[in-house]
Formats: sequence, C-alpha cells, structure tokens
Amino acid sequence: MIEESLTKYDEAAKTISYKIDNVDPKILPVNNYAATISIKEEGGKSIVEWKGAFYRGFMNNDPPPELSDEAAIKAVTDIYKSGLAALKTKVEGK
Repeated sequence: MIEESLTKYDEAAKTISYKIDNVDPKILPVNNYAATISIKEEGGKSIVEWKGAFYRGFMNNDPPPELSDEAAIKAVTDIYKSGLAALKTKVEGK
C-alpha cells in the first residue's frame, strides 16, 4: 500500500506536487519521497516532466540489496516509465 498526499497544485503553472506519507518498502523501497509533475508547451507539443527526490528504503549503513540505493532508483524509474507510458497512451487515445 502507498499513501500519498497532494502538497501543491498550481493550475496556471500546470504543476502538481505530492509526497508519500506511508509506503510498504516491499512495494516501493524508498523513504521521504516527494515529487512534482509539470506540463510545458514546447513547439506545439506538451512535454510532461516528473521529478522526484527520495532516500533508499534502508536509512542506515549497509542496506540489504532490496532496500539499497540501486533498488530505490530502479523502483522509482520503473514507476515513472510505466506512468508516463500510460499517460501517453491515454492522451493519444490508443
């Protein structure tokens, strides 16, 4: 389970920011995750940017592999890729 909360919404700037309040590290091995999604017009197209900041799932030294920096980066990257791909499919009506 992942519990998130909206921290900022700016319709004019086309941005939303959110944070993860509670997450099972087996689902997403991160701590203190916060992100912003923004949409910008560029050359007649919409560009979506999704930026996040987080710590690995194990905050002390010598994390187990499933809670390491690498595991956290891979998990977040996978979410961003699948989320952006789903958005592209939805927007393009495919």
